[in-house]
Amino acid sequence: LVGLGNAGEPYDDFGRGRHYEDLNPAGFDPRERVKVLDAEGIDVSVLYPGLGLKLGGIEDPEVAVACCAVYNDWLAEFAAAAPDRLAAVGALPLQDHEAAVREIHRMKAMGMVAAFARPNPYGGTPYHHRSLYPVYEALCEAELPLAFHPAGLSDMPGTSRSMREYMAPGTHHALILLFDQEMTLSNFVYGGVLEQFPELRVVVLECGGGWIAHWMDRLDEFLDSYSWAAAKLSLAPSDYFRRQCWVSFDPGERTAGVLGPLCGADRFIWASDFPHSDARYPGVVDELREHNGGLPDDARRGLFGLNALEMYHMPVPTSQA
Repeated sequence: LVGLGNAGEPYDDFGRGRHYEDLNPAGFDPRERVKVLDAEGIDVSVLYPGLGLKLGGIEDPEVAVACCAVYNDWLAEFAAAAPDRLAAVGALPLQDHEAAVREIHRMKAMGMVAAFARPNPYGGTPYHHRSLYPVYEALCEAELPLAFHPAGLSDMPGTSRSMREYMAPGTHHALILLFDQEMTLSNFVYGGVLEQFPELRVVVLECGGGWIAHWMDRLDEFLDSYSWAAAKLSLAPSDYFRRQCWVSFDPGERTAGVLGPLCGADRFIWASDFPHSDARYPGVVDELREHNGGLPDDARRGLFGLNALEMYHMPVPTSQA
């Protein structure tokens, strides 16, 4: 678990008697986080979970609802310390759909900019199941995007639980996050969720973005040949993505410029993964500029921030206005 908060720490020290209080305080103190933003040249940080990713694996619905409420209260207080620099993303207790609807409205009242869930099925319920429609309706009503943040854990159904023991060293964390996201985004398309909820905004995070072109082509091609195998759709799968979905790129990825014309450059955002162990810190913005600074101006400005502001319905920071 130290890996969730040791950005900038040497890998030689990874997990060796380390405690959270020994790690970068910017992971836990909003004032310290703002100092990191200033040093890196970041205007606004959208806050996703670290240990909060474990909330999805809580099987008792009552406990899950209570834990998500506590997490959301804490995060709202964290972000309120610097409301012009820190934006909160609330935890959805999808173990109880009625409670999730109530929590969405509470998130909106607290000024949160999105609701997150893991891409794994909560309680064994796939995301295209109609029992989740009230949740999607509530998200549309609250104008909050649904953000999928995966985790390399085996506490929920998914790739890690079913395939971990068959994977070579290193492939587990490199691939499971991507596989779970591809499955869930595909369910949203083929299961008819995006058809039924055209105002629902969906963003997939933490698995890179270079895969999205292959995914779009694959779903389009398959539907052309096997249209009977999916829900009745009025658009090609790739068009649903271009209409209402976004994907985050890692700062070191080199494919955003190539894929923009194919997939829609306005669908791309970036994520630092700070304070996790794989975040390049210090220097994450330098890395982003190194690999993407040569993009056309509109694509570069979009990737570096404007696309995220549009997706989260956030105002342009005064420093950029």
